[in-house]
Amino acid sequence: MTTAAAWEILFATIVPLFLLLMGDVLIASGMGRFVFNLPFRDNFGLFVVLSGLYVFVSIGLGILLANISRTQQQVVLTSFFFNVPIIQLSCAIAPIESMPTFCQFLSWFDPLRHYVTIARSLILKGEAIRGFLPNIVILFCLALTLLAVSINRFRSQLNSI
Repeated sequence: MTTAAAWEILFATIVPLFLLLMGDVLIASGMGRFVFNLPFRDNFGLFVVLSGLYVFVSIGLGILLANISRTQQQVVLTSFFFNVPIIQLSCAIAPIESMPTFCQFLSWFDPLRHYVTIARSLILKGEAIRGFLPNIVILFCLALTLLAVSINRFRSQLNSI
């Protein structure tokens, strides 16, 4: 039994993880800029905000995986079945155009695909926001959906204990 409310447990879970992952984004983008001389062609603040949106998607997916698993080992093993397809369908390794039609369709549900498109547009192309606005909308919808489902499952799991 704990005296903490469900929202306090969720807050204590999400906020430190969000801050840690955003620190990773800042370190990686700083290394790209200063170590590898990667040009940053657009608004860095927008990049950080949209990276935060992707981090929320990842946190929502992680909480959902933790909710459907009984042990930590199950979470790790289950994540392998999600991480590999997410990376393969993201266009970070192979262009989407070279994938089979079915995989191209599945890639629309891949949050990493949309984040990679956004990051490439902001860092390398300097593209206006209207060029990747559909990716932002899809990423936002995925974040809301995954966080809502995982938080509801987490609350119901806490109430059943």
